[in-house]
Amino acid sequence: MSRPQILVHRTDREIDFEFDQILTELSGVVPVFHYRDELKDTINSAAAFQPSLLMVQLDEDLEAAKTTIEECIAVAPDITVVGICQMEGVSGGGSNMMLNALQIGVEDFIRRPISNTDLRELLNRRLDNRRDKKASHGTLVSFVSNKGGVGKSTCAVNAAVELAQRHPEKVLLVDGSLQMGVCAAHLNLEPHATIADAWNQRDRLDDQLFRELTTVHQSGLHLMAAPQSAVEAAEIDDEFVARVLLLARRTYDYVIIDTFPLFDRTIMAILDLSDSAYIVAENVVPTLKTVRGFFQLLEDVGFDEQKRRFVLNRFSSYAGSPSLAEVERYVGQNVDHVIPWDKKFVLAANVGQPLLSSKFRWNKSFKALNQIVESIESDAQMSESAGYSMGYETSSEPDGLSSEMRSTNDREGV
Repeated sequence: MSRPQILVHRTDREIDFEFDQILTELSGVVPVFHYRDELKDTINSAAAFQPSLLMVQLDEDLEAAKTTIEECIAVAPDITVVGICQMEGVSGGGSNMMLNALQIGVEDFIRRPISNTDLRELLNRRLDNRRDKKASHGTLVSFVSNKGGVGKSTCAVNAAVELAQRHPEKVLLVDGSLQMGVCAAHLNLEPHATIADAWNQRDRLDDQLFRELTTVHQSGLHLMAAPQSAVEAAEIDDEFVARVLLLARRTYDYVIIDTFPLFDRTIMAILDLSDSAYIVAENVVPTLKTVRGFFQLLEDVGFDEQKRRFVLNRFSSYAGSPSLAEVERYVGQNVDHVIPWDKKFVLAANVGQPLLSSKFRWNKSFKALNQIVESIESDAQMSESAGYSMGYETSSEPDGLSSEMRSTNDREGV
């Protein structure tokens, strides 16, 4: 399922509701709308989300629209600009305004009141034009769970280390668990900078500065560490996390994200940008109850089933533990990867020496962890051979997503 990012700059907030009403009937593509009415907020959102489309409300005075378009193109060069036109009451039926709009960078138009047919045709026309573009970004993989203590971070760190050993200097691990990040400890690193430093320098953050703020592990892995305190983390919002991930995927071939075990707007932003998500759980009944609800939540918010990978970590077959078949039947999902229980994981974490980069490399759990890495590489190769960029593929199947979930409800001042 495609989830292209669409940024809407408007003064009339009725536009929001016109789009939302249509989205309940739209199938095949699930746009994520971001509504803004202040120039600064619009520019920041364009930089953070790198949206496929910028929709700008037009009137006969195009100077304000011109400034908005120029500033957004400066921070998001690949953006396509669409004018939102209200033709009633406009002199000449709006034809002169449309001609002038083309001269300031508008490439297409949609008329108000906005109709299902017009929006569908616009998305097909403008998003399909991008499908032939070669993907110019790295693969972004998130490790997620709605429960702590299941070994999610261990899986993320080990996968990132093995990828880095295969692709030196081309793999980044982002510790997206902003409040309680542990990736640096798993790697026995003392980061010289964290994502909080990136936040503090956000006005001049570019690809080069981004790399300078990472800490390099002996395996060749680069780490964007979590803030050192919860106070620093509190200022960082989902919009900036999205900007960090977009910078990361322009700079590295593989980006692995460890996440905080809580479903909030930051996790939504991460999932919107993820090429795949590895959902980690254990075969313990209370954990399985929560992960069953988590899969339903992913379904409700429209996260593509084909992007989900179910990892059963620390699997044990002791008496009383659910079997693999029982887990799959209870959760209602096939398990993609099974990592057996092994106390050496605890030892590896305690000494800050990932399993896949140490004397434990030939441990019985290595094969299971290695299969996750091979799965990530395989998915990346398939995406590259498909020849289109993230967020532009379309499907003919309806998705049944509600209007509330299709829109981000991300409205300034509402």
